[in-house]
Order: sequence, then structure tokens, then C-alpha cells
Amino acid sequence: MAYERSKAVVLRAVPKGCKLARHVVAWKRAALEHPALELMRADGRTNMRALIEIIAVQQDPASRTWRTTWAWVAQRLGVHEDSVGRMIRRLKDWGLLAVVATGRSAAYTPRATGKKQGEAPVYALTTPAPPVPVAPSETAPEAPHQTEEESMPVEINVGPVPPKGACPPPHAREELSPKDAATPRLTAKAAAQRREVQAALSKRSAPLWPAHATVRPVSGRGRRSDWKHTYRCAGLELQHHALILRRITTAYVVSVAKPHFEAGWTIADVLHALDWTPNGQRYPHDAVHGIDNPGAWFAARLRAWTHQDGTPHRSPDQRAAAEAEQRRAEAIAATARYARREAARQVATSASGMETPADVQAAGGACMAVRPEAQRPGDRRPFRERWAAQIAAGRAAAVAERGADT
Repeated sequence: MAYERSKAVVLRAVPKGCKLARHVVAWKRAALEHPALELMRADGRTNMRALIEIIAVQQDPASRTWRTTWAWVAQRLGVHEDSVGRMIRRLKDWGLLAVVATGRSAAYTPRATGKKQGEAPVYALTTPAPPVPVAPSETAPEAPHQTEEESMPVEINVGPVPPKGACPPPHAREELSPKDAATPRLTAKAAAQRREVQAALSKRSAPLWPAHATVRPVSGRGRRSDWKHTYRCAGLELQHHALILRRITTAYVVSVAKPHFEAGWTIADVLHALDWTPNGQRYPHDAVHGIDNPGAWFAARLRAWTHQDGTPHRSPDQRAAAEAEQRRAEAIAATARYARREAARQVATSASGMETPADVQAAGGACMAVRPEAQRPGDRRPFRERWAAQIAAGRAAAVAERGADT
């Protein structure tokens, strides 16, 4: 055991690109702030943090090694030994653990050693080594006119000491507001989220979901896995079109837009709501600059399209479909009214005894037959002309009757 924890053996086990942790606090901070930890599921992330805490408490400060068995850790965490093995394998892949000595059960211990119990594995606490700076000799040669003082590094944060009496008064910088602050630094979680979205969208060769189709499973079976897959595809498609949404997770985008998807909204409707108000006015600023919290901004834009009871408004596509249906119904009703008027006019003309085809043949061509308005479809002549035609038709019928009597 002393040999396995000696400094030479431990340093020999440290892989390339890593270094032995200087202190357990530095190792714990590097493990908890690792970007890959944020990409794990919630239960796996909780178990991993518990394992990191166990390693930090149980490690040997002198040699910075950790010696234990998977069964003991599994009993403490309440998980299976295979889960412990997977978590330790992840820590090794992240460069946070190095195998100094592998474990061995009692059944595989050689009899020559005289030992009748197993041996626990020994791990070294490591951290990823920073990149090696490029030597000055490997860089481009300096300009010939550059002096030695100009080539020396300069600390830009420290200025020359002002002479006595030249210091500015304490209120000289009052023009800066107390709310003015530096740009927030991107955290490891945000970097991990951005890498996750970019990795998913890099495989996109076609639209993950149609822009004007309702977000529902294509299979129609309605299983939970089908719904989750459909919502994830819709969320990734939103992040593909709205670049600001790539700074948050796809799961959060889906959680905010899910009530609108359930109400029949499409991806095009959500993208329209990000730039337009329900009153038809465009937002004065774009969705690229000046947004420090994309999640809150996305929820606020969709909240503007929500009623007081929490139900979403009708989407732009739903409004367009309703207006088209209304116009179609009005056209059908107008056609029915026109058909009824034409039928009533034809009945009234027949009842008044005006010209019929038999009367025209009986007249023998004595006078020119004029077709009544009811039998002339689409007659758009003025009223005076149509009234004169009816009078002429009546006179022709009378002449035909007198000729028949004689």
C-alpha cells in the first residue's frame, strides 16, 4: 500500500495532458465546474456530485490518492456497482482520475502471496493541464526597429503614478451609473449548453419539423417517447432559426413553448411571436443584441400572446385559416342567395303570362320575339330596356292570339 502511494508511482500514473492536483479543493472545483457534468441527466448529475464529495472526503492528502472499493461506494450512494464503475470511467475520461493500481478480488489473488482478501483499486486525483505557452523563439521575428523596452510585456491595468495634486476628485466618475457593469462571463454551464445545441444542429441536413405543421407525433400512437422526440425536434428547429435561443437548453425552449404547441401553434407562429406583437406591430429592437437572459426574454415574448387565464391566443396561422374559412362561407351563402333570387324571378315571369317558346312559334314571325329577362341568364341591361322588351313581348303575344282567332 505504501508503494502504491509513493510519489514516483503516482506521478508515473498521471496521463499526458494532466497533472497531479495541488489540493483537494482545486480538484473538487475542477470536477464540479466541468462542462460535461451539465450535459448529464438530473439523477446522474446528482450521483456524480455525491461521488465527488465522497472522493474529496476519503482521499489521502499526502499522496492525493483515493483508495476504495466499488461495493462500498455503491452502498453509500444507493446505486449498483456498475453505475459506480461508469461514473469512475467518466472521471477518468474527463482527466480527473488516473489509475495507479487496479483492484483485485480475493478469488483471483495468487496463493503464493499468502493473502486471502481482495485489494482495492488506487486512483490519483488529477486535473487537466493548461496549454503550454509558445516560446518566444518559435514566434515571428521582431521588427528591426523595435527596441528592447517596446518588446517587454506591459501591464495595461497599471498606469503611471500621477504627480502630487493631480489626482482626480472622488466624484469625477459620477457620469457612470451604478448599474453599469462589465459583460457577464460565460459560465461552464452555458458553454456546455451551447456545445450541446451546436452538436445537435450540426447533424441537421433537412428541417427537423415543418414550419407550418402542428407539433404532434407523426405515428399517432401518442406514446410519451414519441411526444418527447417531437417536441425536441421542434425545439431544435426553433433554435436553428432563432440564434439567440441557442444560448439556452433545448429542454427549456420546449418547456416554454409547449403550451402554445398544445394549443395548435406551429414553429412559424412562435417565430412570428418573437418579432411581432398581437396587435400587428413589430418590436422596435431585434432579437440579437442586448439580451442578457435569453430564457426570460423568450418567455416574455410568448407571454404577450397569452390570455389572463394562461391560454394562448390564436396563432397567426390559425387566424389566417379562420379568415379564409369565413370568406369561403360568405361566398357559398352569396351563391345560394343568388340562386334563390333567380328561381323566384323565373317563377314570377312564368306566372305573368309573358313570352314562351310556343307563343313565339305561333306568332309566325309577325314581329320580332324578345326573350324575357327571366329566361336570359345574366341580363345586365338597364331597367328601361328590360321594361321595353317586356312590353314588346306582350304585344307580340297579343298579335299572335288575334291571328289565331281569324
